[in-house]
Amino acid sequence: MSTTTRAPKSGPWMAILRRAGLTAAAVALLTSTAHAEPNEVVVTPEARTTIAVTIYNGNIAFVHEQRRIDLKPGRNVLALSGVSPSMQPATASVLADAPKNATLVDQTFAFDLLTPASLLKHSVGRTVRVIKTHPTTGEETVEIAKVLSTRNGIILQIGNRIETKIPGRIAYDALPSTLRESPTLLATFDVKQPAATTLDLHYLTGGLTWQADYVAKLDASETKLSLQAVATITNNSGAAFGDAVLRLVAGSINQGPQRSSPPGRALSARKQTAQLAAPVPPQPAGDMHIYPIADKTSLEDRATKQIVLFRAATVPVTKEYRIEGNGSFYTRRFGNPLTLNAERLLRFNNKDKEGLGLPMPAGTIRVYGQADGSGGTFFGADRIGHTPDGAEVRLRLGRAFDITAKRKQTDFRKQGLPKNTYESAHEIKIGNATGKAVTVKIVERMPGDWKILESSAKHQKAASDRAEWSITIPSKGETKLTYKARIQL
Repeated sequence: MSTTTRAPKSGPWMAILRRAGLTAAAVALLTSTAHAEPNEVVVTPEARTTIAVTIYNGNIAFVHEQRRIDLKPGRNVLALSGVSPSMQPATASVLADAPKNATLVDQTFAFDLLTPASLLKHSVGRTVRVIKTHPTTGEETVEIAKVLSTRNGIILQIGNRIETKIPGRIAYDALPSTLRESPTLLATFDVKQPAATTLDLHYLTGGLTWQADYVAKLDASETKLSLQAVATITNNSGAAFGDAVLRLVAGSINQGPQRSSPPGRALSARKQTAQLAAPVPPQPAGDMHIYPIADKTSLEDRATKQIVLFRAATVPVTKEYRIEGNGSFYTRRFGNPLTLNAERLLRFNNKDKEGLGLPMPAGTIRVYGQADGSGGTFFGADRIGHTPDGAEVRLRLGRAFDITAKRKQTDFRKQGLPKNTYESAHEIKIGNATGKAVTVKIVERMPGDWKILESSAKHQKAASDRAEWSITIPSKGETKLTYKARIQL
């Protein structure tokens, strides 16, 4: 038989309890220490004296911080709150600045958080109170129930009956000692003498990543551009890092074998802020490059922040129009002509004498221009890889509206030739509808051993598999390129 009692209806205190679905005993527990660990001392982020965060490409960061704490003789259980829920526990290390006085015994990463679902799960096998409210009178009744299971739903035993749904609100008389309000790193020390101690904590964590984003602005002549590199940092780790020394590392890093990690929060950033600081030159480190941020910064959880890495005021740039073919044009017969628009490219050199000369981390370069005199026209974007000092940057921005090409195969032969040998003749007509002459680079990918037998313009063997022509097309005009190639596979 179930036990039913009437809940008191009068008094503001009991009204609050009823609204919260808690008994007085549970409220007493909530307003006191929620954990049963003896000698546990909570060391909050407010105890930090320093914190440094080094963020790598690839969703990993190294957190190094120090916290000040007074240790007492005997066993000290220190609960370091405010650590990242996405911490890799095997990488965590807590040390005291006086190791002869304070000996580390063990560490525990407690990430089982206090939620309605976890509270119910930890109550399996225990009794709870089910509070029902009469829909007409508002009178409340309380039944004692035993939680049998929370797998794929809830199963309660109330007296002699089994319930598979919660028939009211559930109230708990105690909180499990294993549940935490936030992820906590527990460190147990044996201490000989009382002392004010600095704890040195470091660990690797997921949920933090960064990438470079570039803003390039072309001048009116489209022969020079200004470039600004911005680091876009996203924090989805579940923790906030306030007033931190920040370093960004560009390069590929092997993280080693990955173990299953505590469940972090797979959430998108909720807001975006920008920070404009005096750029600091990058520093080489272990075949990578470190970008130290000049000012301390705060990385809020579920937020994206942008910080300027470097600027270049005047970088010479070359515009290029390109039409590319592929190897399949030369080993079979084509019937219908092909029409396409020329691709638009920008090229510049990452050299000091040309206004740059810095290691450029991988990222997206967005190009803006002054096509209509407003200075606000978006010309296109492309992604670059990690680009060292001295390398060329080539950006593919899209296709030109007024520069077109029409190509056709004018002859094809393989009869009477050695085995796996082909001869193919082509005609490419390039039209220019703009108000000035332009130069278009024709790039043909050639398979196997190849040779240009005939050509109406001089070509260059740019690579073992590539022939190139530079063709000038007059304003409002057209130029035709014809050539014949022999291919042997």
